[in-house]
Amino acid sequence: MKEYSYSIDMPHPAARIWTTMQDYEKWPEFAKPMVTGIGVVEKGDDKGNGLVRQVHYKLPLGIKGKSTERVHDVTPGVGYTYTTKTGTVGIIRLEKLGPSSTKLHFTEKVKYKFPFSLFEGRIQKFVEKYNRKTMENMAQWLTEHPEYPGKKS
Repeated sequence: MKEYSYSIDMPHPAARIWTTMQDYEKWPEFAKPMVTGIGVVEKGDDKGNGLVRQVHYKLPLGIKGKSTERVHDVTPGVGYTYTTKTGTVGIIRLEKLGPSSTKLHFTEKVKYKFPFSLFEGRIQKFVEKYNRKTMENMAQWLTEHPEYPGKKS
């Protein structure tokens, strides 16, 4: 199992980032080119624990895939953990730095199934690069859309 992590400073309040991250209909607008859609398969509890989402994505060479993720350990406005059917575990945490400044922390322990496990190193570099790019794109998207407050949780 491979692990990577990164942190990104974002010039937005944590609450705004949090609500945007929960608005799965908006993800394709800022998660390009990797994420092409996210659908909610099962709603979770009032905090989001137990939510099951299906993330559709593109990999190199035009390969399309999907990841079914169960969200748990939710602290609203702060972070959550997700676990995929294959055993990948991701952790997202928002650290408030100021009224309009947040540091996003992301860690993922990736487990690939055969045949993807044969290309683990190459795929890992791609996934790491584009997961980070997705969060950077979200920060940019929020800057470009000051009217968007995010859905009310």
